[in-house]
Amino acid sequence: MSAAPAPALIALLSLSAADALGAATEFKTPEAIRARYGESISTYQPGSVFGFAPGEATDDSQMVAATLLGYRKGDGLPGVLAGLRDWLSTAPPDVGGLTRAALRLGTLDGGVRAWEHSRFQSAGNGGLMRIAAVWLRGFQGEELNRESALVTALTHADPRCVFASVFFTALLGRLAAGQPFQAAAEESLQVMDASDARSVLLDAGLFGVDTRAAFGAFKATERQARADVRRAARAGLSGQVRSQSGYVLDTLQAALAHAQAGTWLGCVEPAVLLGDDSDTVACVVGALCGARGLTSPELEVPEHLLPELRLGHSWPGWQRDWACTEHFPELLA
Repeated sequence: MSAAPAPALIALLSLSAADALGAATEFKTPEAIRARYGESISTYQPGSVFGFAPGEATDDSQMVAATLLGYRKGDGLPGVLAGLRDWLSTAPPDVGGLTRAALRLGTLDGGVRAWEHSRFQSAGNGGLMRIAAVWLRGFQGEELNRESALVTALTHADPRCVFASVFFTALLGRLAAGQPFQAAAEESLQVMDASDARSVLLDAGLFGVDTRAAFGAFKATERQARADVRRAARAGLSGQVRSQSGYVLDTLQAALAHAQAGTWLGCVEPAVLLGDDSDTVACVVGALCGARGLTSPELEVPEHLLPELRLGHSWPGWQRDWACTEHFPELLA
């Protein structure tokens, strides 16, 4: 693993600014959004259902920061789990149900157990929304693939969630290197197909004697999960948006569809205007823009969105009033 590169700050600011822009329209319909805000949203707006002020990012960016704070504890995956639990312990206003259930268990296999308790039906976007942190941390190649699977499975162990994250972080790395979007995505799908995520989770102790049923469910569905991720990714690459629901593959597909535009707002604004889980879709789009922005300046965050950017919650290691531009570099040190 290499140290997080300085350009990672561009991507971290990008995903958080996109998240904050989408906070106002979360769970609203497109019709309600246009009635209140008009045909364009290019500045932070009031109206968050969770009380986030204009310019404040939501649980998506908070969990990216909490993951990075966890890595700074220096204990690998247990440190990441501790960082996420630090965040949860201070009652953030917006937490996904599966994320809460998994982190409350307090064990590395908490995500596996929570998935088992859901009867293997839960495949939300709570892992995808924060998995950019692994790439931002500086992991590359096989280490990036492995860490993406593990960090996702801390809360979301469904193979659709795990393989979506492996694909996504591989894509971030290729976009940051300047590869064209479509070619980068196809290469990243090949990375996902080659990933033996089940063995990775098993070797790390996330599957054990008490979670044999979950291991069997993962094994039985992983081939179909890869196919489902591939199908959603290619639909998104062709510009199709199925939904902006909290289902991980809806989020992935929508983000890929939006993130191919030529400017930052051209990518992010459509996600914001479609509502539903708009903050998460926008956050994922923002991460893609941030990676693209390392070689394409027009994909960097518009300057007017940076001064007011904050994270909308306080927990150990982060204060709500801290400016992201001033304190994000500390997360990447």
